[in-house]
Formats: sequence, C-alpha cells, structure tokens
Amino acid sequence: MRFAIYGTGGIGGYFGARLAEAGHDVHFIARGAQLAALHAKGLKLLSPLGDVFLDRPQATDDPRKIGEVDCVILGVKTWQVREAAEAMRPLVGRDTVVLPLLNGVEASDQLAEVLGGAHVLGGLAKVFSKIESPGVIRHFNTFARIDFGELAGGRSARAERLRQALARPGIDVAASEDIRTELWKKLVIVSSWAGLGALARSPIGALRTLPETRELIDRAIDEGIDVGVARGHAIEAGFKAELWRIYDALPADATASMQRDIMEGKPSELDAWNGAIVRFGAAAGVETPVHEFTCYALLPMERRARGQT
Repeated sequence: MRFAIYGTGGIGGYFGARLAEAGHDVHFIARGAQLAALHAKGLKLLSPLGDVFLDRPQATDDPRKIGEVDCVILGVKTWQVREAAEAMRPLVGRDTVVLPLLNGVEASDQLAEVLGGAHVLGGLAKVFSKIESPGVIRHFNTFARIDFGELAGGRSARAERLRQALARPGIDVAASEDIRTELWKKLVIVSSWAGLGALARSPIGALRTLPETRELIDRAIDEGIDVGVARGHAIEAGFKAELWRIYDALPADATASMQRDIMEGKPSELDAWNGAIVRFGAAAGVETPVHEFTCYALLPMERRARGQT
C-alpha cells in the first residue's frame, strides 16, 4: 500500500519505519530539524523489538509532492488536527482512508468536518516512543499496537484490508467494532495521571507509591469511566483493575507526553485530555472534580506556553 505519515514524531516515525521496512511505499511528512535530519542522515528507529534504519526515506514538508495515497496516518498534536486536515487534501483521493493515531476522542470528527466522514477512521496507538534526537526515534517498551475501526462501528472490507497491510513484525494491530469506546478508554488511561504528574512534577513511580496521589489517580479513573458510561460507552467491569496493572507495570521514571510538554513550557494536549473529560462530563451531567482541578490549575501554564498571557 501507499502510505503518507503526516507527522514524523514518536508515533508516526515508529509505525512509518516499520511499514517501510516491510516494503510498503511510505512517504514521511515532517518539518524543521526533523525533516533536515531525514534528508541528511535518514531515519533510525531504536526499539526492543528490533532496530530499523532507513538511509533514504521519502520525506517532504509538502503533501502536494506526494499526491494521492491509500492511507494517511496522522501523528500530529491534537491542536494541529484542523490545520493538518486542510494541508493533507492533496493526499486524499476517492478511496483514501485517514487514520489518526492521536490521544483524545475528537480528532476523527474534526478530520471528517474537513475531509468528509467517508474518508476517516477512528484509531489509537499504544506505544511508548519519542524523538530522541532529529532523525532518531526511541521505542521504550516491548509492544506497539494500533487499534482502529469505522466510526459508525461494525466491520468493513476496507478496515480488514488495512488491518492486513498494517500487520507486520513490530506492529500488533486489531480492527475494532467499537472504536469510539476504545478511544474513550485510551483517553481515561492517559488523562488520569498525566496532568497530576505535571502538577506534582513527578513520574508515575512517585505518584503510584504515595497514597495521597494514588488516591487522586483512582478518583480520576472513576470520573473518566463515569463520563464514558454516561456517553453510552460499554466499559467492562474489569477496566479499572486492568488500568492499575498498566500503571503499576510502567517504569518508575515514566512520564506522559502531555506532562513532559507542560514541564518544558511547551503547548500541550491539556484541552484534549483533562479538558475533554471536563467538557463531556458537564454535557452528560457527571461531576469531574479531580479533572477540573487538574485542568484549571494547569491552564495558566498552558496559556503562557501559547503566548496568550
């Protein structure tokens, strides 16, 4: 298949490298130092699942130079989705599918508003990876998974074709019949501790060990689940216990991407993570005090990072 990787960061760089290694026609869209490094040094993926080196990746900052593709994998930040949707129009032909692998639950609908719902799938990535230096992607754990599906639910022939194309060594992939619920569960996973970690300036090891902060995370999980259930998502009874198993298994020094951005004074995905729980909770009549405090206490830093104060 012909892929465009829109955003060559930790997620796009990882999955794009794996797909190129498997022989797919992969085009990377990047900018700045990352694009310069791709041209000068290639793309290097360092991973416990096996390293990949692409000495001459197809990389550009102009989608018009690529043309139509079979699939666009979107790996930008949540606040960049609408801008990316407009810019990727030259990539989207009659049968092109766009697969966002972002945290949050709103990206697919934002893409559909610009590109049309027929082109857009829902998707999420479960992988711990980041840009270690320009042109170098570091993958930290022993799994990398993509879940995706039709926004309306159910199965489709195109989803199965894409699943087969994505299923390669280093990529665990599943076509979900209820991707909106999976997206909500992923939102609960990332939002229940990332903002608290930014406030406490502490990694997950400290947060899960201290009884007081562990209790705050636990309350945040409950709030996210309650809002999801109120929105009609079928969240299984054992989800919370599973989530704590994930948290307790993370390296003690692990931090979330949103947390790192806030601590470094950069714009973050606060509005799409904790902010989304607060917004959807208010719409559903569900109180979310931990998420509200987290979001509002971090908001002054977020506005400074965006030059709004």
